[in-house]
Amino acid sequence: MRLVPPGVTYLFSRARSADVAYPRTVAVRAVRLYQRDRWRWSVRRRRRSVDDIPIDRPIFVLGLQGGGTTLVTRCLLRHPAVVSMGGNSRFWVATDELGFVRNRMARLPRTLWSAQGRTDVDGSQFGSNHDSAYASHDLFPHYRNTADDATPEDAAVFKRVIREHIDVYARDPQNARFVDKTHTYSLKVPYLEALLDGCDPYFVLVVRNPYTTCFRAVRRKPPQWIRAPAYEEQLRIAAQHWRASYCTALEDGARSPRFGAVRFEDFVRDPAAVVEAICAFTGLAYDPDLVPDPAHQRPFGTLPSDTKWYPLLDDPWRARVPDADAAFIDAECGALARALGYGRDVDFEPQVQMLAPARNAEAAPAG
Repeated sequence: MRLVPPGVTYLFSRARSADVAYPRTVAVRAVRLYQRDRWRWSVRRRRRSVDDIPIDRPIFVLGLQGGGTTLVTRCLLRHPAVVSMGGNSRFWVATDELGFVRNRMARLPRTLWSAQGRTDVDGSQFGSNHDSAYASHDLFPHYRNTADDATPEDAAVFKRVIREHIDVYARDPQNARFVDKTHTYSLKVPYLEALLDGCDPYFVLVVRNPYTTCFRAVRRKPPQWIRAPAYEEQLRIAAQHWRASYCTALEDGARSPRFGAVRFEDFVRDPAAVVEAICAFTGLAYDPDLVPDPAHQRPFGTLPSDTKWYPLLDDPWRARVPDADAAFIDAECGALARALGYGRDVDFEPQVQMLAPARNAEAAPAG
């Protein structure tokens, strides 16, 4: 039995507060909780009139944990018409994964949940956190959904939840664009299209090279292991996850008129070009102020440890990948990596069409 609400525990925990004064940390957390849970306590979202709010071309940013989706989504959230599950352009560092927060998950079908808190999924070696593993061989069937899985009941629930968030967070609910980046949705493009039939959803896939992503995943974004396998097996699962996630999204996207892809490396090299291309593709008016800039002051609710804005940093992981690990990753991911323009040490012209022109340069990651 839980005696203390989890929000209170988070608010006053001293964990990760050593880099800033504790009272300020508590204040920042309070702002974040308020922004995230405005929807939860809102009376207005319960009105019948919410059903009349239009869902106009929602945008789903797809990709992997650690793949750059947060930065790309924040650029879109700075647009005055854009809203997420936790904020708008006034609070563009908000939580932006509808399937991640427990009180939202309780409203959604399980098919729209993220990869954490998944006690309903029986994986022989995984606990309830499936980060960097949900598209691996063992877990893929639990997360993959197609149009055949969509039901009118689930569509009605999903649309209602989106409309409630638009009503609570949008500057102008009648002229808003909802954005979400729940990572597991990379395996659900046709399912989301079916659920949102008539709403014309857009999908922006953010891809990142497998040598960085898989190596980093084993160290920074691993699943919860019941019994941790050998390092080589962990790397194999991360590589399976990378390949299946991007391969599935690209195959689904080839059949969708509103699907496009960008490389995160191109975003880092020329963010203005990539953001402008995404805006043109999704029908958002482009403004240079959407692009990370040193003049931008991040909202007060930004966590002290949050560095995901300006300056954009070179990849600190790529040069650290041992040759043996790179060869192992290449065996699983090499064909798709090369199609996306990724080599072991350099990037080159991708075979897959991207929304923004590739900026191919020799990789020179920071140490």
